[in-house]
Amino acid sequence: MGENSWNGYERNCLFANVGNGQFMDVARPTGADCIKDSRGVAVADFNGDGRLDLVINNNNATPTLYLNNVAKSGNAVVIELKAKRSNRDAIGARVRLTVVGKTMMRQVEAGSGYASEMMLPVHFGLGAGATIEAVEITWPSGLIQPFDKLETAAWNNSKVTIEEGATRASLIQPFKARTVTVSAK
Repeated sequence: MGENSWNGYERNCLFANVGNGQFMDVARPTGADCIKDSRGVAVADFNGDGRLDLVINNNNATPTLYLNNVAKSGNAVVIELKAKRSNRDAIGARVRLTVVGKTMMRQVEAGSGYASEMMLPVHFGLGAGATIEAVEITWPSGLIQPFDKLETAAWNNSKVTIEEGATRASLIQPFKARTVTVSAK
């Protein structure tokens, strides 16, 4: 009651995928293991550098922002969808991306858990992959929109905007980090 937490103040965890279905808690060595009454997390590229950052929602306290300042370890692409026939934010759209012979899939979601969220543009970490071999978008309207490696050649390390039904990306912006200002209220 009052300032007490129903679940207690516990150290936050941050898990890194170390391969073979294994994860390791890297919160302490990265400085992300604060003890607050944390409730949810938002994952997005807050500073536009192509790396995913975190903001944690804390009960009765200001949010905690963790900018990903790890030395660049691979390539990435962010794909923003602009719907024409589907719902405005393309919620439910599926994006399949193939790089180095492997296909990954992301779905545009409106929510991802209690007090948590992902950014609406979909983010793909490409690792050392320098060539995006193919992209296929399945829109909520049922339209399937394919792009081959000729069309995706300039997408690496960029934010790409694609309009539903268009034959090519309407905008390709290379990642450029910007300063993020945080103010406490």
